Parts: sequence; structure tokens; C-alpha cells
Amino acid sequence: MSPTDTAQRYIELFNARRFREMGELFADDGLWEPPSAIPPTRGRDAIIAGYSAMEGQEMAILFADARFHEFGTVVVAEMLIVDADGPTGRVCDVFEVDAEGRILRMTGYMGPVPLLA
Repeated sequence: MSPTDTAQRYIELFNARRFREMGELFADDGLWEPPSAIPPTRGRDAIIAGYSAMEGQEMAILFADARFHEFGTVVVAEMLIVDADGPTGRVCDVFEVDAEGRILRMTGYMGPVPLLA
């Protein structure tokens, strides 16, 4: 699996609300740095536990219009956050991926909806 394939799979799993499987994409000693108040989490088991906790939450958002930029083992994924009313923000996830397609580190950044020209 290429680094971009891994990032695409992560986003597909988020949109499908398959949070546990998202955690399973991480390497044993992977690091998850979410763009929220959740503290960084290290280790696949702890990451799976963190993602699994989201399974019961009411979430109406999806990631849309993803653009991927691959630089060797690093992928930057830029996406809109959308709900039923349209875009509500944007997110940029930076993935560092090993040769087996496992996420070594994922750091997320969130911002406002981009202005349209």
C-alpha cells in the first residue's frame, strides 16, 4: 500500500464511521496528533482505544474534496469538513507512512472554511 493509499483509506474509514479500523492503520508505536483538544496518543492499542471511543458519538460531518500530496513517505491530505448544510471547516492531515503502509505519525490541523474566489 502506498502512502497515498493509506491516507485515502484512513479518510474512507472516517466517512464510513469505522473508527476501530482507522486505528488499525497505525504502526505498533505510531503517533496520533489530532487537531482537537484530545492529547497526542502513542501506540496502536491506545490509538485504537481512542478511535473506538468515538463510535458512540453523534457525528454529522464528513471529509470531502480530498487532495493528496505525496513526498516520499509523507502524504499531506487537504479536505473540507462538511455537514448537511455544506462546508463547516477544513482539515489538513499529515501522514508519515512506513514501507508496509502503516501510519508512523499522523498530525491533523484544522481551520475555517476557505474563501472562494
